[in-house]
Amino acid sequence: MPRFKSLALCAGLLGSLLSWDTGTAFAEAVNAAISDGVRSLPAEQRVALVIGNANYQIAPRLANPSNDARSVAQLLNTAGFDVTTATDLTRSDMLKAVEDFITRVADRGPNAVAMIYYAGHGVQLEGENYLLPIDARISKLSDLDSNSLRLVDLMGTLETISSRMRIVVLDACRNNPFPDVDDSGRGLAMVDAPAGSIVGYSTAPGMVAHDGDGNHSPYTSAFLNIARQPNLPIEQLFKRVRLEVNNATGGRQTPWESSSLTNDFYFFGDTAVAATRAPDRGPVVEMASNLPSRSVRQAYDYVLSEGSPEHYEEFIQLYPSDPLSDRVRVLLGNWRQSYAWHKAVLTNTSVGYRSFRDRFPDSPYARTALRLQAQPRSVPLMHFNRLSKPGSHLGFSNGHRAPALASSAKGMNASASMNGHRTGRFTNTSSRMNAHAHANHMQGKSRFHDRGPRRMGGGMHSHSGHRFAANHSRSSFAHSRHSFGGGRSFGGGGSFGGGGFRR
Repeated sequence: MPRFKSLALCAGLLGSLLSWDTGTAFAEAVNAAISDGVRSLPAEQRVALVIGNANYQIAPRLANPSNDARSVAQLLNTAGFDVTTATDLTRSDMLKAVEDFITRVADRGPNAVAMIYYAGHGVQLEGENYLLPIDARISKLSDLDSNSLRLVDLMGTLETISSRMRIVVLDACRNNPFPDVDDSGRGLAMVDAPAGSIVGYSTAPGMVAHDGDGNHSPYTSAFLNIARQPNLPIEQLFKRVRLEVNNATGGRQTPWESSSLTNDFYFFGDTAVAATRAPDRGPVVEMASNLPSRSVRQAYDYVLSEGSPEHYEEFIQLYPSDPLSDRVRVLLGNWRQSYAWHKAVLTNTSVGYRSFRDRFPDSPYARTALRLQAQPRSVPLMHFNRLSKPGSHLGFSNGHRAPALASSAKGMNASASMNGHRTGRFTNTSSRMNAHAHANHMQGKSRFHDRGPRRMGGGMHSHSGHRFAANHSRSSFAHSRHSFGGGRSFGGGGSFGGGGFRR
């Protein structure tokens, strides 16, 4: 990287020569040197874990997660990832798969790109998100911890490993699999991505995603279609996925994402170049500066792709009677409620929970807020249990001892029967990087009412000062370096909270 920076500096110093006729040769030489510098950067190491849980033993079975997982694994393998695919996992299987994946990421070094894709059931409780194995048995709230995988444990552990980027894609909120248990609302709870991470969710916080009528869910279908476009920045990819899923479901499902990326990423194309660039957070829908002069549908697509409450409010003000405003009102109302709940759980005080209930008395979170008002959480939301195999340099901090994931040689299928549970299916494959695709991405350059560019998910910040922390139990914590509250969430351009929008 220092070599590339020095080359870029030379390019800047010699830029003035371009005004001379004799300067063309210098410019061409410098550009060639920069290209050589990019090509000489350490090779990007891509590693992925793909999980699809469909055949649940107690919860309702799902039609598509297995198909979704296999197709996503094929896509990632083509994109140069070393992929482990695992379907229909028990909790023991899931822990082993994750522990093995974390070890593989650590082995790849600081230039690794780590990706996790999960399709299956997921629930939330008290602002926490849980991914459910096929043997999950949940009869009461306290069963979740011992019958699932906490998302914060997964994200927190990944953040402790030095890597270039972490990508998590969750098609995990298809319905409430345990309706007799008060899980504090539908879908998953709002969270922020740790630094250097992006987390994509198949639907908005507190909303339900669809399993789909075809071979894939609407979300995974859109992801598979759009991710193949060469030289498409990853934040632009998720904006386009949001548009496609919203249109395909008639507005019933609107994906979102939380991003704290510091550099860009392409699944296909000039991947070495992407690593040297800042994330592209420009709009994906072309708009003139005067929004009312455009069609309502074009304006809707624009505000939907940007995804911020600020844009939602302005659309409603401009088109109050249009049927599309009804969709936007739902998104805006859901955003306000979900963020207020997220803030209350972060604050974790009786006053905060009471304030939430006063503001949203009919919320699905109101019953939980009443319970927590009487007795706030004993463990703050952002503290996590470290997940890793025993004997590794990362440690295994929640007291469990789990053997390594049984996996096959590259490109071959394997089955692993673990701890007496039903067999989970695993595949481990790898391929070379596809670095020869041509550029074919769209980037909108206009502004929304001349207010300046909006950045994707422009900063739903937590102002509570909470950070990821972990130790040998969740009753003892050591602060980590990065904040888990600074992500740009929901694909929008502003931060909502504290009585107004922040930019």
